[in-house]
Amino acid sequence: MNTSISAKGQGLPKDVCAQLLIGADEDLVMTGAIMQAALIVGLSHFLHHFLNRFGQPSATSQMLAGIILGPSVLGGSKLLSYLLLPPEATQPVMGNLAALSQQLFMFLTGMETDIPYLTRSGRKATIVTVGGAAVSTAMAGILSPLVYWQFSAFGSFPAFTGTLMVVFASTSTPLLIRICTELKLSNSEVGRLAISVSLINDVIAMILLGVVSVIANLLGPTAGRNVIRLFTAGVIMALSLAMVRPLVRYLNRRNRLRQRIRLSEVVGIVICVCFVSSTIELMLGYTSSIAAFFMGLLFSREGGTARTLEGRLSYLVHNVALPLFFGLNAMQVNFSELHGRIAWGLVTVVVFGTLSKVAGTVVAAQYLNMPLSEGLVLGFLLNVKGHIDIILVDLALKRHVLSREAALALLGRVVVNSLIAGPLTAVVVRNKRKGLQYRAVGLEFQKPEAELRVLACVYGDGELPTLLNFIELAAGTEKTPIAAYVMQLVELNKTTATMLYHQQEDHSADEDDLGADQTRQINAAVDAFTQESGITVRQVNAVSPFTTMHEDVCHGAEDVSASLVVLPHHKSLRVDGMMVTANEGPRRVNGKVLAHAPCTVGVLVDRGLGGATQVSSTKSSYRVMVLFFGGSDDREAVALGCRLAMHPCVSLAVIRFLRSSRVEYEPGVEVQSSKGEEVLMVINEHEESQADEAFLSSFYTRFVVSGMATYAVKMVESSAETVTVLREMDGMYSLFLLGRGRRSLSPLVRGLGEWEESPELGPVGDLLASSDFIVNGSVLVLQQHSLYNNSGSSTVHRHADDSLSSS
Repeated sequence: MNTSISAKGQGLPKDVCAQLLIGADEDLVMTGAIMQAALIVGLSHFLHHFLNRFGQPSATSQMLAGIILGPSVLGGSKLLSYLLLPPEATQPVMGNLAALSQQLFMFLTGMETDIPYLTRSGRKATIVTVGGAAVSTAMAGILSPLVYWQFSAFGSFPAFTGTLMVVFASTSTPLLIRICTELKLSNSEVGRLAISVSLINDVIAMILLGVVSVIANLLGPTAGRNVIRLFTAGVIMALSLAMVRPLVRYLNRRNRLRQRIRLSEVVGIVICVCFVSSTIELMLGYTSSIAAFFMGLLFSREGGTARTLEGRLSYLVHNVALPLFFGLNAMQVNFSELHGRIAWGLVTVVVFGTLSKVAGTVVAAQYLNMPLSEGLVLGFLLNVKGHIDIILVDLALKRHVLSREAALALLGRVVVNSLIAGPLTAVVVRNKRKGLQYRAVGLEFQKPEAELRVLACVYGDGELPTLLNFIELAAGTEKTPIAAYVMQLVELNKTTATMLYHQQEDHSADEDDLGADQTRQINAAVDAFTQESGITVRQVNAVSPFTTMHEDVCHGAEDVSASLVVLPHHKSLRVDGMMVTANEGPRRVNGKVLAHAPCTVGVLVDRGLGGATQVSSTKSSYRVMVLFFGGSDDREAVALGCRLAMHPCVSLAVIRFLRSSRVEYEPGVEVQSSKGEEVLMVINEHEESQADEAFLSSFYTRFVVSGMATYAVKMVESSAETVTVLREMDGMYSLFLLGRGRRSLSPLVRGLGEWEESPELGPVGDLLASSDFIVNGSVLVLQQHSLYNNSGSSTVHRHADDSLSSS
């Protein structure tokens, strides 16, 4: 993939360079390559230690390290030339390292790609792709006569114009993904859209390059041999892709009792991926990292194989492979040779190429009604350049479309654009942080068809069946997408610390000897669920003491941009039907998460939703009851109930409790319990009452009129009558949804809190959680994240742009 444009020595005598270039001492060349790679990785991490404080992504540091060690700076000094070999001598080894790094990253990218989002966002991604590419290619066509003269390009002018168009329109997926990840945009709408657009760009560009390469090979003097090579490459590609899923299923079955697959199997998979990609590269004559990407894309998400590969490869790729890839690409350019008209040509393509890409992307974003800030972020992100441009420049140079100076300038444009894209994006993100960052919009303000991002927390495998059943019900239909994450919470104490230490130290230990630990049981249950339901569930772990565990949960919610965090209640169901407390730690964790969570939180009282084991929802019917007393938390419960109602096996009922005497409680009071006495505090509840009426009206119009749910009003006079109504529901419903009821306390439940055992559930939730009250039906108590959390500190604004009535 990597081609060295410069043919000059870097300080050593020419005869020494010549000897090295013909491979006079292979050991010396290998040693020099290892030293260069170590310097690139070390210097990039050193630079990132400082640049990270200014919000710059690591790719910027990695390319700067390549420029510093390359011929532009230290590579041209006599001192360094005697310590290191010239880049020309180590080019074959370093080129193979760069190609290997790219293959591993593209394989990992394919494994982590959100396929359902790609499918849903196809229209938006296509519009943005066409918008940015159309303006960029038009600008390249307009500028091509000027740039052709500035670069002194001696090849065919139409071929040069086509090359310039592709360079202007292309985007580097590896660099873009890395920037999005480090700027915490990878889970945001704009970040995921940018990744989708870059993948479309990459695939189209690789197909175009393949077509051009095929035509060039067929028109050459060795057309017959080239046809055989192309056919062989196609067969190898097809067979490799066809074997991916059967191989993964075989490894999962072989290691079904293990938490991870064996290291030898991991190495074997990596060797196979690199072998297939490298073989196709030799057949086609240019890099074929797209083969590695498709192999990762077809990789089955469930099972220990995918879980192990993601864990093993992530550190290696992000800390070693990517610094080598970006650093080596930057080392190819000798900026000291760019002067005169060539330098002005470089300035021309950088300035007008960047402006055209940003302008086209912003226009497309405006057409999609996206904010200007998001359009700018998209434009700057899509300006990053990389492997496609390097491949194209290499082919154009070999076909005598470009002169050496023109090729050097275009490679310089790749490096400069990639260097400025990260900082420019970081500036926009910092200035528009409130608009671009993870926003905790309540379910009440989202469309029922919008993606629901759930972070479900468990302490052990016993809590998992109900959570998995809930996730499947919340997935509804294809029109209600869901992104599900399961976080295993492990208390860090002396026992677990010792166990983790020995597991890390004893790498040769067979996991089969460790017993049926909770992690393995959870992995097996999640894998079985994914295979049966088709819903991909990502797994994360949080190991910390109970005192700080809430921080892991809150940070995890931010990392995955969760809309809803589901926590297990500290009481668990005993075989005799009683709810008992095994550990007070989870209770403290729940209270802190409710106080500090960045999104809606649900506390689940588990009584076996769908049974004691996870079962397919198509084999059961579920009756869900929403209890509505008024307030934002209760509206959140109805909104979640609407999502569940879209599942074909869910029957939703909403009951609103009103006072039979029609004398409503004063809307301007909040009731709190302090030392057994009710303290009335005057607050503005008029808007809250209006919001209740408007929300229920929208719910009735869309869900009740259409027959997707039922709605009833219960007229009661006091909390005693409320208790009577609730008691009559025992055994009738699989799941109760209700709000915690923090902001306003209806007189219909006033007095229930005097005997509360679990204040985090609210008075009604605490009542339903008691085994003395009902013995059937799980309970999910919701707290909507609002402008002010429980501590009164401002957190995040709510947006009412997407209402329940939207369709």
